[in-house]
Amino acid sequence: MITTTINSRSTVDSYWNIIKHLSPDAKLDLIAMLTKSLKKTTRKRVSAKKHYGVWGDDGMTDEKFVDELNNI
Repeated sequence: MITTTINSRSTVDSYWNIIKHLSPDAKLDLIAMLTKSLKKTTRKRVSAKKHYGVWGDDGMTDEKFVDELNNI
């Protein structure tokens, strides 16, 4: 499945030209599918506690760590 974002009004108009001739029942089914897809996009919040201790203590100072990040 390809995920895209449609920002263009002309793209939306193109879709409308395709679906405007559908039956009322088909349009209602499409509305239900679109509504369901919007509800699925809500992101679940993740607690930072989940990641606590992931990077064990390697004795590196903060400054050394930042220097290594800058050199990547």
